[in-house]
Amino acid sequence: MKLHVLESGDPRGLPVVLLHAFPLSGAMWEPQRGALKQFRALSVDLRGFGGTPPSFPWFIEHAVDDVFETLTARGVEKAVFVGLSMGGYVALRAVEKSPSRVRALVLCDTRAEADGNEAKVKRAAAVDLARARGTAAFVRPFLNDALAPKTLAEKPGVFEFLRGLAETAAPESVTAALAALAARPDMTAALPRITVPTCVLVGAQDKITPLALAEAMRSRVPGAELHVIADAGHFSNAENPAAFNDRLVSFLNRL
Repeated sequence: MKLHVLESGDPRGLPVVLLHAFPLSGAMWEPQRGALKQFRALSVDLRGFGGTPPSFPWFIEHAVDDVFETLTARGVEKAVFVGLSMGGYVALRAVEKSPSRVRALVLCDTRAEADGNEAKVKRAAAVDLARARGTAAFVRPFLNDALAPKTLAEKPGVFEFLRGLAETAAPESVTAALAALAARPDMTAALPRITVPTCVLVGAQDKITPLALAEAMRSRVPGAELHVIADAGHFSNAENPAAFNDRLVSFLNRL
């Protein structure tokens, strides 16, 4: 499946693939678009999100193949993979599956570990909620838990931006993605084999993929760097875009 892609920046620049979080779309990277104008930024929509049609069921493996196929169709054989949360899961499997196609990694608010039993049970409950009451019923409590307290108190526009993107997803797309996330492979053992430059970014108040997991991931990837984004939770790119963009662009410029 070729994915819907929004391209921006310099078409002659270093290709940077932006992989979105669940349950959003490539539009979540809007706060980064201006900062990446010197690069060829490609924001993809995974199956069932944004402009990409749904396909049921799917797994992280399918998402990786979708991304590679889409990049090949656009003449991109090698790129920097920037993934947040679900996008990070895709990026980690991509570099394991085809390291020659990955120039570097930026792993944002994500983890290498697979879901444990408790997490799988929670995802099953989320599936039931989305099926019974629709996407909006799932999204609001999810964002309230995912965002930093300061974001919720002082930046209502961030909540509305993310809510607006998430609520465009059909319940069927949300439930399919939840199943894919629950079934994703554990990538911990693959981390020491990553040889490309790697940057780990994490919101200081991320409760979903907290700092301890980011530190563990950084410690296992040879030469990886870690930066904590202040005043941000799980969606650090939108909650504190100035700090996020500074770290992201600084890393890209050093490649």
